[in-house]
Amino acid sequence: MNRLRKLLLELAGGTGFESAWNAAGYTAREEAERALRDLASTLAEKAPPNKAAAVSEGELSLIVYTDGASRGNPGPASIGAVAQLETGEELTSVSKCIGKATNNVAEYRAVIEGLRLAKTLGAVKVEMRLDSELVVKQLNGEYRIKNTSLRVLAETVVAEALGFSVCTYVHVPREENREADRLANIALDRAAGKLKM
Repeated sequence: MNRLRKLLLELAGGTGFESAWNAAGYTAREEAERALRDLASTLAEKAPPNKAAAVSEGELSLIVYTDGASRGNPGPASIGAVAQLETGEELTSVSKCIGKATNNVAEYRAVIEGLRLAKTLGAVKVEMRLDSELVVKQLNGEYRIKNTSLRVLAETVVAEALGFSVCTYVHVPREENREADRLANIALDRAAGKLKM
């Protein structure tokens, strides 16, 4: 499992697959690929029944908007995520506090929650949309991840994403991510006692 962890960290940090499996200590590319397939199978087995996909014919594709918020950076932090069909119909959402964290940690935690939300709905393909250009570029391998805590969170994202046949990360302007932002701020307001329950 230590080699698999190292492999995921290398991939999350933007290392190419050829270099990543070598750095992780695998003796052959096929061995590393088999480890990833086994992890994906394990995650798929743990996923809830695919109710949504059973209702519709074909593969369920979702768009998930996510946002993380931190007041203080670091300070009280929260996440918001909205899962919708490609038609724009909202299926479900999540809004919750995650304790004290930085903005970037909150953004990563929001992506993780969004992926789990999509998995619960039985999605096969998912497009993650967020307004953090840094996180998108890190997850797409365009930027290296130097911060250790962010690397661990990126590893979790990679592991969660293995449960989908397609998973992409897209940067969107903040105005297109208003609902996820609203949900993250609602969670912070509730925690601060500003909203009546």
